[in-house]
Amino acid sequence: MSCIHYKFRNNSKHDTIQFDGSYITVGEIKQAILGQKKMGRAPDFTLQIINAQTQEIYKDDNQLIPRNADVTVKRVPTGNKVSKAQLAAQSTSIDMYKMSATITPLSSMVNLHILSLNNGLII
Repeated sequence: MSCIHYKFRNNSKHDTIQFDGSYITVGEIKQAILGQKKMGRAPDFTLQIINAQTQEIYKDDNQLIPRNADVTVKRVPTGNKVSKAQLAAQSTSIDMYKMSATITPLSSMVNLHILSLNNGLII
């Protein structure tokens, strides 16, 4: 039985994926990690697999990785989901737009007040 050793970039603990054969594809590694870590069926991120020795990023899911290799895993957002910070920023900008659309400039308010004091007569 062959294996691949992996760890997440921010974790010091290595985990192992066991498989039959001399090679495993990057796509199979990603699926195995998602299954082992119970990360869900349709996550809002993808896993990036990096060779731990050479720092080469495996970009093709069909790329073969030899047994006993050591890889680093990085979670990368897919861009489908909006973060809480982005939602807050959008909400704030919309609120500011609404406020600016409803606020009457001070000079207009002063002119209206003067007109009302003069009973509408322009002096």
